[in-house]
Amino acid sequence: MNIIYYNALTVFDELSSDRHYLIAIDANLASTHQVELPKMNLTKAKKAIPFLLEDVLLDDIETLDFFVQKTTDAPNFYDVIVIEKQIMKRLQEKIEQAQLEIERCVIDFMLLPNEQGKMHYLEDKQGVLFRFGEFLGGRMDKTLFDDLPKDKYQLTNATIAVKHTRKINLLDVDWLKNWEKLLHQWRFSITIVLSLMVLMPIQLAVDNYYLNQQIQMQQNNNQNTFKKLFPEVRRIVDLPVQIKQKLNQANSYKTRSDDDLLSKLTLETKPKAMIKQLKFNQKTLTLTL
Repeated sequence: MNIIYYNALTVFDELSSDRHYLIAIDANLASTHQVELPKMNLTKAKKAIPFLLEDVLLDDIETLDFFVQKTTDAPNFYDVIVIEKQIMKRLQEKIEQAQLEIERCVIDFMLLPNEQGKMHYLEDKQGVLFRFGEFLGGRMDKTLFDDLPKDKYQLTNATIAVKHTRKINLLDVDWLKNWEKLLHQWRFSITIVLSLMVLMPIQLAVDNYYLNQQIQMQQNNNQNTFKKLFPEVRRIVDLPVQIKQKLNQANSYKTRSDDDLLSKLTLETKPKAMIKQLKFNQKTLTLTL
């Protein structure tokens, strides 16, 4: 089976419609979570989980799709994959346009083995791809990966293989596209349930990683904007302080320009007036019009 590694820039124009494909979505486009809920059926859990994760997700939950799967090794625990609706919609449009035969669609870390008590990982040019549960894993910088708490897992270097995906096809799952219509009646109950939610320590680290990534992108955008506005600044040490300094300088220039000679003349003389005589004596400037 041919593997298509998919990100926002991937195109299917040159792929043959006669072959069978597995799509491996870039883990940077999704996030995974594990939550614990009081005893309830899967339908109710699916309604509650988006609200429970709202505080750890930067994007508006109404723009996101949630795939919820109850774990097999722990009662009342649920694995959750979160991805933007627009990403899945665009992927499906590309598949339809290219008329491809897609047998499976997974997040790329699902190509790694999954064994209880083990964290399988693969280092590549983009960082470290890792998996520590059937639907739990991701990708991050090696330095951050090395700092993750891994006391609960045996680290195992691994290689990717289609057989590890277990015929999962995220294109066919219920992505809760209409969940927002059902959730509003749950807000009061969810507020109570929220205090009972448990995120695994390693998952908190993964969530923080994705948050830090988006914060870093915003900081980079702010710095680029500052450099465009003030190209003479060679080095940015403390952006908020430097912005304040530049604003103070701009206000200072305005104050000085309001008090200079030409500004005073503009305010106190008629248009097209001509200066006949200019005399300076004992620190006093006298103009004769």
